[in-house]
Amino acid sequence: MREFKIFIIVAFIIGVMYYGVEPLAHHAMHPATAPSDYAFKDLEKYGQFDFSQGDAAKGKDVFEGACASCHTINSQADASLNMKNPKSALPAGNGAVVPPDLSNAGLIFDNNYLAHFIKDPVRASLLESKFAVACDGIKDEQKKAICDESNQGKEYYPMQAFDGILSNKEIVDVVTYLKSIAPQHLSDKEVFMEACSRCHSAVYDKNQYDSHFFATHNAQVESLLQKVKDKTNETLMDGLDANEQKFMDYLLAMAKEKEKASLTAEYLDETDEGVSNNEKINNKEFADYGGALAVLQNALIESDFHKEGVHAATQPDMIKAYLGNTPPDLSMMIRAKGRKELAAFINNPQKVGLIEIKNAIIGKLVRDRQAQDIAALPTTLSQKELLNKTKEITSRDAQYYGIKLPENTMKDAWQSDDDYTNMAKSMGVMPTGKAMPRVGLTQEAETQVINYLETIGDSKKAQRDSLGLWIIGFFILLSVLAYMWKSKIWRDLH
Repeated sequence: MREFKIFIIVAFIIGVMYYGVEPLAHHAMHPATAPSDYAFKDLEKYGQFDFSQGDAAKGKDVFEGACASCHTINSQADASLNMKNPKSALPAGNGAVVPPDLSNAGLIFDNNYLAHFIKDPVRASLLESKFAVACDGIKDEQKKAICDESNQGKEYYPMQAFDGILSNKEIVDVVTYLKSIAPQHLSDKEVFMEACSRCHSAVYDKNQYDSHFFATHNAQVESLLQKVKDKTNETLMDGLDANEQKFMDYLLAMAKEKEKASLTAEYLDETDEGVSNNEKINNKEFADYGGALAVLQNALIESDFHKEGVHAATQPDMIKAYLGNTPPDLSMMIRAKGRKELAAFINNPQKVGLIEIKNAIIGKLVRDRQAQDIAALPTTLSQKELLNKTKEITSRDAQYYGIKLPENTMKDAWQSDDDYTNMAKSMGVMPTGKAMPRVGLTQEAETQVINYLETIGDSKKAQRDSLGLWIIGFFILLSVLAYMWKSKIWRDLH
């Protein structure tokens, strides 16, 4: 019985230490932040979009006129959507960025975010601290003047803002078109490649994920091959349902993308009778690759990542010149942050602790009072007296002035009372987060990115977690047996 009492005391002390100290340390290292917002409500103040009235056909026309000069849509067999050299980069600060292909944008990015990104990419991606925002669409002259003043000294974002160039209806049509051509599903790795690999590497990808993905892909290809084994190129497409035909179009797009990847940027820029090689490739049909049957047979793929891993599509020095920092390799990020923290970070990399925002506001109020006191100093003071008095005033804190956090009167309806983001921004003291822009993934796409990172960075997590339960069970059983053995020894002695 005495041993049992000792066990209770030890368990109590350890419990107090763990639940009293560990959460405190975690709270200090990871202060509370605003919850993740997958509807991107913070952008609604810049305009709202009605996607129920979107017209995909009109959106395609707008895309050709406003977007195709920089972006491609490799999945579409339409040269007018793929005139741009897919390897050419746009200037960004002292670096450069390659504009993304938008074939899958409608699946992985949120509608509201996409629309606002077209309207003003700087505001949507939360990079106002570095890049100039769009002011041309502001009707109020006073607000426009304030906006223009806030842009002084800032760089211009590689993509122009279409606020004032495209109407909200035209922007909605473009988003509707991108949604209409997007695939119904992408694998976890494909979402990562679309959303992250332009800047980030994952060199620890040693086929942990590909083996499953390629098996699924190849099974679909082999199923189609079995179905059309007795058909010719002319009759192969007959009898395929809509999903199978869409898969065949996807395989054709893959063949075109593979051909582009094998060519140099200079070759893709060359023209023959006014038609660029890039356009020629996008005009190609099944016959140009040996027919639909040949495309299907060549679609069986093997992983080419097992030796070198995934490398960022853009040179790190270009990204550093563009955003101010070198993007880290993400191979072990799942272990560094965990699923919950990683999800919050992907949703909004610019997010900072609520306590930091409050302290920034109080600090600004204190500095304003200090400036008033310094301005009120007598002009008759000597240089030494003025220096000492100024030093004394600047040492005064919020407690000295009796300054407390004001009521949060500027928060939006969807924000909590603790979220002082709007007030901090209006006062010009909002703390900046990481250099990474907000990417606008849907919650589903974000989960797929995390699943992929867990697969390559912590592939044994499930086994490790299950082993932990077995170890706990083993020690419980060992404790029971030890107690029974001890009781038997003492019983025999007495």
